Amino acid sequence: MNEFFGQFSQTINSFASLVFIINVVLHLIFASGIAKDVGNLNKRSIPTQMIAGYAWVIATAIGGILVLALYWLMHHSGLAKRFAVRSD
Repeated sequence: MNEFFGQFSQTINSFASLVFIINVVLHLIFASGIAKDVGNLNKRSIPTQMIAGYAWVIATAIGGILVLALYWLMHHSGLAKRFAVRSD
């Protein structure tokens, strides 16, 4: 019986490690997408909202999809265009 639980525990451990690795890779992919978009914004002389571009990249690498969604809402959604600061 103990052998079964030991094997089950090892399987769960391996699965948890796999999920962790996938999570890290996805966060890095999201962060690289933000970095590319920040570069595009800089080329068009559009500043990032609230924090600097590099901070968005770091925050996305740590926070993942939630930070990515917040970035998109603040920079590319219809909501962002509605509340854009006008320089008139």
